[in-house]
Amino acid sequence: MEQTVQGKEFRLLTKGLRTIFTIIMVLMIFSLTMIAIFFVGVMVVTEQEVNHFLAKGSVTASIHFEGLEMMLADQVARDIHYTKKDIVTLLFTATIYIAILLLMVIQVRNVLSNLSKGIIFSLATSKKIERIAYGVIVLSLTVNAFRTYIVYLMMQQFKIESLFVKADIIKGISYHFTGINWTLLLCGLVIWTIARIFRYGAFLQDEYDATA
Repeated sequence: MEQTVQGKEFRLLTKGLRTIFTIIMVLMIFSLTMIAIFFVGVMVVTEQEVNHFLAKGSVTASIHFEGLEMMLADQVARDIHYTKKDIVTLLFTATIYIAILLLMVIQVRNVLSNLSKGIIFSLATSKKIERIAYGVIVLSLTVNAFRTYIVYLMMQQFKIESLFVKADIIKGISYHFTGINWTLLLCGLVIWTIARIFRYGAFLQDEYDATA
């Protein structure tokens, strides 16, 4: 009786988590759709039109990063120079980044679906977990470059770098696009190890079924 209750609780848990990841998947697809629409707008509208709007309009701007919010002075906001190439590169990079996260969410959702059906130690489940691990490892190698590029783009668009240098606050700014997020890398290796354990469990299950 106790095992039956635990089994029902486990299936309920996996179904609930699958619902949550389904919602996350839908939101990510919506984000990719919005990026595609914004990309079309960037390609259609010229740089001159955007810069003219920024110069003539009343613009307020702030920068949010890692819990830091900087409200820019009106003069700095009016001096924003829109560059289509930088925005297109940012959108393309964001698309790749979100696509990797979406693939990982889909794999997690599929794993939870298998677990809710009682399919635990199987080759298919281990492969899905292994794909999740590879996705996390890829993110660990690229997340620092992506975050640094966002900072670089903001500094260039708002000309903050030159303002800091002119104000004699700093001597110069350098950007480091290489680096490894060791926390994500460790998580990726742990997930990969779990995938290998599931694969070995699937092998033992097959051996048991063959001899039963």
